[in-house]
Amino acid sequence: MELPTQLEERLVALERMGAEVDHQAALWLADQTGEYDKAALRSIAEARRLIELTVDMALSSGCASHRAVVQMQKSWSDRFAQIGERINSKQIAMGRLVQLHVDRTHAAKAYVKTQGLSDL
Repeated sequence: MELPTQLEERLVALERMGAEVDHQAALWLADQTGEYDKAALRSIAEARRLIELTVDMALSSGCASHRAVVQMQKSWSDRFAQIGERINSKQIAMGRLVQLHVDRTHAAKAYVKTQGLSDL
């Protein structure tokens, strides 16, 4: 079964978009300032929309089970799963940093009280 030209073009566009999503996600997940949040989320949202449109096109043209379409869906499913795992890891790491900060703050307050400096 041969894919319609427009569907082939969408699959190529999704492949290119995958590299952009990977890049934006890497910047976002490495960042702790929030600078890259919007760009990363926008690229993911754009990819999801294009995936949905491509799957709809594949269904309407009777090509949903074509190897290239199935491969595209698996590739994106794997990509989103990896991003999800990395988000979970980042949340755990950030939670640990927050807890460390809280612990240090409590230790500093306790030290100040034991040194009679709390009246300053």
